[in-house]
Amino acid sequence: MADKLHQTFTQALLDAIVETQRNSGREAQQMTEDTIPLLDLDGFDSHNGVEVEVLLSIKLGVEIEKVPFLAGKRGSKELKVREIVSALVSKYGNKYSVLAGKKTEELVIH
Repeated sequence: MADKLHQTFTQALLDAIVETQRNSGREAQQMTEDTIPLLDLDGFDSHNGVEVEVLLSIKLGVEIEKVPFLAGKRGSKELKVREIVSALVSKYGNKYSVLAGKKTEELVIH
């Protein structure tokens, strides 16, 4: 279950970043879990991070308050996709699982 949750969050994050890049007029670049969005993606900055938060919230059906693209004292370390996903799963994974379970129950009942 944890692997599926991690996979779901990873795909949603990557999709949100790609959509943000395209909405900003930039070409979508190849990404992996080792990609560091703030360093590796052309033109990607903290302003784009806000758009990613909104898109990710829509994709997951959970309000994401902040996508942690940076960590450390005063945001001194740019995070890899895998590190971002781990932080998101830790903070929002349980809420997502509960909501996903309710959606499944609603489908079965109706």
